[in-house]
This record gives sequence, structure tokens and C-alpha cells, in this order.
Amino acid sequence: MLKRYMILAAACLTLTAQAARKDSLVEDSLIHRESSVSETMLLPLEPTYMKNVTLASGWKDNWFIGIGGGASVFAGTPLGCEDLFGRMKPMLHLQVGKWFTPAIGTRVSFRGFELKNSDIVTTRYNMMHADLLVNVASYFYKSRDEPRWDVVPYIGLGLIHNDDNGNSPFAFSYGVMGRYRLSPRLHLTMELNGNTTFKDFDGRGTSREFGDNLFGLTAGVSVTIGKSGWKKIVDAKPYIQQNDWLLGYSLSLENKNRLLNARHKSDSRTIAEMHKILEIEGLINLYDSRLKGLSSMDESSQTVSLYPKNDYSGLNSLMERLRNGKWNMNTGKEAFTNDSDKTSMMATMMAGDSAQTSPSDERIWNNYLLDMSNNRICIGAPIYFFFKIDTNVLSDYRQLINIDEIARVAKKYDLRIRVTGAADSATGSEERNKVLSRDRAKYVYEQLVARGLNEKFIAKVSVGGVNELSPNDGNRFTKIELFFEPR
Repeated sequence: MLKRYMILAAACLTLTAQAARKDSLVEDSLIHRESSVSETMLLPLEPTYMKNVTLASGWKDNWFIGIGGGASVFAGTPLGCEDLFGRMKPMLHLQVGKWFTPAIGTRVSFRGFELKNSDIVTTRYNMMHADLLVNVASYFYKSRDEPRWDVVPYIGLGLIHNDDNGNSPFAFSYGVMGRYRLSPRLHLTMELNGNTTFKDFDGRGTSREFGDNLFGLTAGVSVTIGKSGWKKIVDAKPYIQQNDWLLGYSLSLENKNRLLNARHKSDSRTIAEMHKILEIEGLINLYDSRLKGLSSMDESSQTVSLYPKNDYSGLNSLMERLRNGKWNMNTGKEAFTNDSDKTSMMATMMAGDSAQTSPSDERIWNNYLLDMSNNRICIGAPIYFFFKIDTNVLSDYRQLINIDEIARVAKKYDLRIRVTGAADSATGSEERNKVLSRDRAKYVYEQLVARGLNEKFIAKVSVGGVNELSPNDGNRFTKIELFFEPR
């Protein structure tokens, strides 16, 4: 009841001051506020994808087969007396493999045909080996589409067989393959390969040491079998940021709606009391028949005045009741016994029980009390917290003392809080400023929650880049505004 009396006193004195001064301005009752809502945050997001992150392919997807041919050179231990071109012999290459990701794959390869051993004698050979493939070009993919060129180093292990002497030792395979995409399923391939095995592969040397090598260069084609391509993973971060912003925005709308509902109830009570006064003065019955007559007349006849000259007796009666400060809009009974009670209520609301203040400008004072009690403006001035450039780090951590005091007062008097984050529009991109304003509002919000405040009573808002304060670095802020709880 005390709070209700304080609000009523402020409203009564405001009406009295405005009626008594002839030079007072008539203000429109509609209040227009510029919306700070970013329309882009209310629109559906276009999906963005995480760089170099894809789903692993299914078992039936991204298989490939290939065929190629070229030349090989055998370099054994001992080497034998022949130049490079004299040692060169044709080679056939077949492969079957699978890509598990754009970067990792495996294959099984067959190589063989002819070679010149250390005795410069032509012999036949064949080799089977399994390789691990690493596509280094995949780390530079910037879209879901596959690039034209791939560079694929590999390493593997297998068996190599000499038809002449029957030796079949283990052999290491290594090399690098280049691929050029002709279509989603067809690639041209070129491969520089090497194989190393024991020295006795050609019949000369020991079986306990590596030393015989076979190097080759081939070209061919490969064909993809099954589903081709990769499905990248959607980046969830923009959706999380939008969800956080929408939660804060919905909370702010909820608080505004609560204030508007309270204001609507107050206005409804005022209208009801005015209706009673007009009814007592006989004005409602006087104009009821004329309003019905107006609705039945045609447009041409409406230019004639239907209303008599009025002495505003009902309005004067209302103003007299309000001027005395004794009319309670809820009950119609006296709200204060004398003017000293009314002044005491105002002083208590603004400065506590010990306050003994008397404003010099009654109209401004009363307007301020009314706006504050009806949650049109915040209590006192907003409290600003300033941040370092391009961060959500306070420029001075001593500002946290203010948060301690704000939390104490808000809990003691059951106040509502609005936290508004902003960034400097003169520096950084628009998108970066949106992120900074959200992060700065979130930081102060979390500080308040950590001090025991109910998060339901805190509205979190971000306005992006602004240019409101001077110097320019003053726009890197988060401000806190306090409001009475609506009733």
C-alpha cells in the first residue's frame, strides 16, 4: 500500500501543476521509442559449415578403381653396369581403394611386368601392397565442392615376387600421387612411386639387409564407385549465439509486457473513476442520445455541430478532487490526510525515511516521480561499465565494486534490472560489434547472477556498434538500469 500511495501522490501533484499553469505545454500521450532490435537476428540463419570437418563416408561410398602404365628402373645392390635409360622397362599398375574422409584413404595395388637386374638381365616381377593415403590438399578446402587438384603422399607394405629365382621378400612402398578431377567420378592420375626390399631380391646380395630398390613413374585414370563427395558439418555457433540473443530479447519483451499490463490496469482504474465523475455530473446521459443521432445521420449533415456549449463542470470537479490530493483512484476515498503526508511520501520514495527535501521545480520533480514509478524511466541514472577494445574485459576491475552495490540494492528492494551491451561503431565490423555487445552484456549479466540475483529479473540486451558517447572509447560499454517491480 505504501508504494501505491507514493505513486498516486506523484500522479496527483503532476496533474495539479499542469492544470494550474497556463503556459504549460500539452504533450501527446503516445511515446515513441526507437527500436534497437537487429532485424537480422530475427531472420532464419543461412547455414555455414565448419572448415575441414566432414562426416565419415559410409561403407559403400567413395570407393575407387584405377589403372595406369609407365616405366620402372631397378637399382639393386650391387648396382650393375648400365645407365638410367638402359635400365628402364615398362610397368603396369592396378589399384582398388576407398576414401574414408577427404584426407584419409587406403588402397591395395598391383605392380609388375619387367625389370633389369644387377646382371643387366631382363626378368619378370609382380608386387602386391597395401597403402595408407593422405590427401594434403584437403586441408585447403574452402567449400563443399572437391578441388580440381589433389596431392596424395602414401606409404605401405607388401610382397614382391621375382619370377626367375622365386624370391618373394617383404617390400616397403612409398611415393606421391597427383590427381586431376575431370568429373565428380573420373580422375586423371600420375604417380611417382618407389619400393625397397632385401638385397637378395635379384639373386645377388644378402637377405638380411635392405638394398634393392625399384622406382617407377606411371600415368592413368581412376573411377569413383558408389556415392561421391562429402557432407560437411554445419557450424552450430551462429545458432547458439542467435538463441542466446533471442532468450535475452524475449526476456526484455516479457518485462516490457509486464510493465505495460501494470500501466494498463492503472489507466483502466483512472478511466473508471473519470466515468463515475462524468456520470455524477450528468454528462454521459446528456451526450448518449446525441452520439446515437450522429451515427444515423448522413455525411453531409455531420458538418453541423451537435454538441452544446459546455462549462466543463465535470472536469472541473475532477481537477478539484485531484488538486486537494485526497482522491484515491482505487477506492474513491482520501489517500492523504494533509499535505505534509503527501510531501513525506515523495521524500521517502526518493531518498529514504530520513530524507527532508523539497524540490524547487515542482512540475519537473513530479514528472520524474511519475515516470519512475510507472517504469517509464529507470531509477536514477544508468550505471556504465567500460571495456578494453575488442574484448569483454573491463578496463578497470575496480568497477566490480559497483556491481556489488547494485546487487545489494536490487535484492533489498526487489528491483528489476536491464543489462545493455554495446560496442564502438567506429572500430570493427558490424558483425564483430554484434558479437562484442552480446559478450559484454553476458559478462555483466553473469556477474549479477553470481551475486545471488534471480536471472528471471534480469533482461539482457545487445545493441551492436553505437556512437553515443564521447570520447569514442566510451562507446565500449555495458550499462545497468534499475526499475521498480510492476504491480
